Amino acid sequence: MRLRTPGSGGDAGAESERAAAPSVRIRPERRTRGDLAIVVAIVVVVALVAAAVWWVSTSRRASDDFAAAPLPSIDTATSAPAGFTSGWQADSSDTASTVVTDSAVVTADDGTVAGHDPGSGDVRWRYHRADPLCGVIGAYSSSPRVVAVYRNSRGCSEVTALDASDGRRAATRASAADSSVSLSSGSDYVVSQGDSRLESWGSSMVRGVEYGRVSAPVKPGTQPRSGCVLLSSATGADQIAVIERCGDEPGYRLTIIAAAQDKDEKVDESGSRIITSGTAEPPPRVVAVSSSAVAVYVGASGPLETDRGPQLQVYGMGATLTSSHEVLGDPTPPADSHPQMRDGLLSYYTGKSTIILDASALTPTYQVPGTLGPAALMGRDLLVPGPTGITILDPATGRQIRTIPVDRPGYRSGTITLAPIGNDVAQLYGGRIHMLLGT
Repeated sequence: MRLRTPGSGGDAGAESERAAAPSVRIRPERRTRGDLAIVVAIVVVVALVAAAVWWVSTSRRASDDFAAAPLPSIDTATSAPAGFTSGWQADSSDTASTVVTDSAVVTADDGTVAGHDPGSGDVRWRYHRADPLCGVIGAYSSSPRVVAVYRNSRGCSEVTALDASDGRRAATRASAADSSVSLSSGSDYVVSQGDSRLESWGSSMVRGVEYGRVSAPVKPGTQPRSGCVLLSSATGADQIAVIERCGDEPGYRLTIIAAAQDKDEKVDESGSRIITSGTAEPPPRVVAVSSSAVAVYVGASGPLETDRGPQLQVYGMGATLTSSHEVLGDPTPPADSHPQMRDGLLSYYTGKSTIILDASALTPTYQVPGTLGPAALMGRDLLVPGPTGITILDPATGRQIRTIPVDRPGYRSGTITLAPIGNDVAQLYGGRIHMLLGT
């Protein structure tokens, strides 16, 4: 058998036969009216789907006006000024405490988060969504962000992290949540806590842990208990402490968990214990969390004593009580009182006094009676809001140095929180920022 080679006579004959064959014209397919109708229908469906995606997307409901360049940092004051004059004001009903960055005072109201020049009040950057705000908090000291949480049909589930220096969107996330939440920050996480579930988020908005109600559990047995009502929480040193009321248990429970789930997506619980002898009294409130301790404000009778005043109780990481400290305060601290950690100083307002705590051991160092809110450091001075002005104290001892009189237009009652920025101080009360300009 011979193999054909290129250019052999057999191939040439085939080519001549093909050349001699008459060409056949292929007629185009006819398009019917039905075909055209189907094409039009497909185009319409695609357009409708695209419109629906755009309609429910965050892009449609969001607008931003970020700074063209990062705002310059403002130098920290070395001490409190000689006096203050009243400056600008702006609504900020959705910040639980004053929020300042290295360069701006942040307000949050009516769906808008804005960074203001501290001296003039001019808006330097702005972010807005057509959804109600659940809360706004400053977080992540290594990569400063302003975290804004918005409410939609899934609860307080839409989260946007803004770059603190210019207001640009840095990261977003969305997940199921309760209809109202409280926000706390510490170490590398922000915690969003509702009455049935909480979550922690890192600076990239990736979830670290979810605790409590889980909408669609992928793995069974990842939660240590279910059906509890979450009452308060705080985070620090990659740990979260939460006070909860579980079923028919005889008291309120303190639970301490890691801020991130383990490799099996299971909640890593270091300790959990019932810390009160009943539930008829107001529930305890978590004040702070460090690497070795949890501070809890207990305004009514607890398991150790049956007749006493409010106490600050300190627990180890196994939820074991290590010390109790009687403090001056209300049975239930004000709902708008939140612990403040600024420049390494930790303070808490009890409704009758301001407690200064050791930032590591979380034991009270001293308390200042007759105040109106937590303290803040301004250089070498400690500032505390008092009935007639800003009281200046020695931060090491609590010794009063002087009082700077200030006007507080519209103030009737409630917690006042302070945040120094440069030579000025931002005050928050009554859902508005009231700037005090140093003189």
